[in-house]
Amino acid sequence: MKKGKATIVQIFTCLIAVSACWFSYLEKQNELTELRLYAPKLVQEIKGIREKNTQLKYQIQQLESPENLMRLSSDTRFNHLKHPLGKDILVLQENKDQFSTKNNNTLAAGAP
Repeated sequence: MKKGKATIVQIFTCLIAVSACWFSYLEKQNELTELRLYAPKLVQEIKGIREKNTQLKYQIQQLESPENLMRLSSDTRFNHLKHPLGKDILVLQENKDQFSTKNNNTLAAGAP
């Protein structure tokens, strides 16, 4: 009788172990399915962001175009802004011995 109880306990233990493995497998499959469903939504969102980024780059180019800047310079809202004259611009040369000999940038500062 003891042998029969031990066999039943072993079978019950095996069933629990197999059930735990099966449950873990199903949980992983559910996670994969959720990711597969989420991926197309994420791709659409990225595509929308890229399109919006392209639109914003185009708008920036339009706003910074020379024609637009000239049109804005004649606008009454910007009459208080002055374009500096050549004598008002101060140009500083970078000291080449200080950091790097590769960098030959010129710094300009406008005087008010």
